[in-house]
Amino acid sequence: MSEFGPLTFSQLLIKYALPLWKSILLLTIGTLTSSILAAAQPAIVAAILNTLMQGPSMQGPSSPEPVPSSPFDLNYLGSRTAGLLSPIGGDPQTILLALGAIYAVQAIMVSGIDYGNHLVSIGIRLNATRFIQNDLLKHLLSLSLGHFQKMKSGDLISRVTADATQTAIGLGPLVQGIIHHTARILIYGVYLCSTSMWLTIGAMLMIGVQFSLTRILKKPVAERTRRELDAKANLSTTLQETFTSIRVSKSFGAEEFELKKLGSSIEGFVRANLRLQRVAKFEAPARAFLDSLASIGIFFIALEELRKGTLSIEGLVMFVYVGRLLITPINHMATNFVWVQALRAGFEGINNLLAQRSKVLDGPLVAKTLEKKIELKGVYFSYGHDPVLENVSFDINLGEMVALVGPSGAGKSTLADIILRLYDPDRGEVLFDGVGLREFKQHGYRRLFGVVSQESLLFHDTVHNNILYGRTDLTEEDVLRAARMANAHEFVTAFPRGYDTIVGDRGIRLSGGERQRVAIARAVVANPPILIMDEATSALDSESERLVQVAIDRIIENATAIVIAHRLSTVLHADKIVVLDNGRIVDIGRHQELIGRCALYSKLCELQFHERFDISSS
Repeated sequence: MSEFGPLTFSQLLIKYALPLWKSILLLTIGTLTSSILAAAQPAIVAAILNTLMQGPSMQGPSSPEPVPSSPFDLNYLGSRTAGLLSPIGGDPQTILLALGAIYAVQAIMVSGIDYGNHLVSIGIRLNATRFIQNDLLKHLLSLSLGHFQKMKSGDLISRVTADATQTAIGLGPLVQGIIHHTARILIYGVYLCSTSMWLTIGAMLMIGVQFSLTRILKKPVAERTRRELDAKANLSTTLQETFTSIRVSKSFGAEEFELKKLGSSIEGFVRANLRLQRVAKFEAPARAFLDSLASIGIFFIALEELRKGTLSIEGLVMFVYVGRLLITPINHMATNFVWVQALRAGFEGINNLLAQRSKVLDGPLVAKTLEKKIELKGVYFSYGHDPVLENVSFDINLGEMVALVGPSGAGKSTLADIILRLYDPDRGEVLFDGVGLREFKQHGYRRLFGVVSQESLLFHDTVHNNILYGRTDLTEEDVLRAARMANAHEFVTAFPRGYDTIVGDRGIRLSGGERQRVAIARAVVANPPILIMDEATSALDSESERLVQVAIDRIIENATAIVIAHRLSTVLHADKIVVLDNGRIVDIGRHQELIGRCALYSKLCELQFHERFDISSS
């Protein structure tokens, strides 16, 4: 059973922040340090301005200054800061050089710390993305097979890549941005509050206007981001289908059709992206316009304060300067809140997947090996509202070879999937040595099986790794033994690179018979006590069929085997043949028994094996 479930946005951020708390703490300290150092910039600029204004080229001696009520009052900040340098001498030139050096050192330190903060922020984002992706994949792989038949693989890929990355931004860049901008807003706000309350009120109005714009933009940004991510997922699905079905496309000369389909998906993504950008890119010029209005407002309020004598010329210049500094973090902070809406859109896609629960759940027991039999008792199963199996009951005894036969759509493959416990029956049960399958852990139970499907899917890897797939505890000798059993060793060693030959995507570099024999080797490499062969020879030519069938006959001699077969050679030697039609069992018996009494079986022999058998055929 999956340990994951739907989370709120804040819960998700907390969940993935905890493993990264050291990095987040380092980022917090670094960002605060950078902000405090940045707070010294207005003091240095004020001191430079004060020194210049007191120089001989500017104006005569000023009257004695009253002691300011706050050390951050911009009217007197320059004189107080310059006064701290009095020990080096009263020469303005010397003080200006010292202030210039201090300004350069401060700027270098802030830039260096900000660079380090940026790297830490990227590390947090990448690690958070990794954690989210690992958990999302663990959850997805815990879901039953039925879930994947309802979901597009390209959509899943997009959720694991784009949506996870989008969400993880909230644990790196967003955290850094919120701390960074909040700290600077507070520091610059202290400067303004210490100088003029009216100017501070003007700055607060500016903050209100910025966040009003944020409020207007957040809903359309969230909606358009969600649509853009969905369009990206659809494009990913279409691309994957096109590339994995390239043989079909070329065989049918359907390249133009595929191009139109891809073009439609690309156009849909472009439209969704343009709709998002129309809103997202509107933000920057809108905020720039508001910033300009705010700057003009601050300047006129400052002029009024200057006229009333509550603000000096130095204070006026510094207030406008600090006011401009304040606008930037306010602007970015408001942008961060719009950004959160985009993060929520990515989070929504992830949360929808985490909310899905598997219908096939683990039990407490670990299956060891088959000692007696597998029993199916009154099994019913349907895909949605479409019934597939109805009241299916039979036994598979230890060491038996059981063949499942019937027309297409009779439920043979579904029955094999239920025995493998890829699905649980809607009604009835499957017993393994008298214990219901729901009592066992899925992983251990399925490791008892070797499975060869009708379509032998191989991975884009070496022959060796395809045979060894998922069995890291096995040896090279096991691989060679399995290949020989599957009649694969001879053709594999004929390749220039032997077992290190790359088979290509889905095994495309091998022939059908070669793929099937590698798949058989993969199924038997761990000596499983139970085999499931799903029409393993149905798509092969005569020679490939012969080689594969020889391998199958050799393998199933000492195993319990469930074979879905349309081939007479398999049916003739089966210990038990289960004849299915429309999800029901029509008859059960050996070939000699069924050929004389079961009309459907006789018809299948005639149609599918192209010859009529009498009871003596064996």
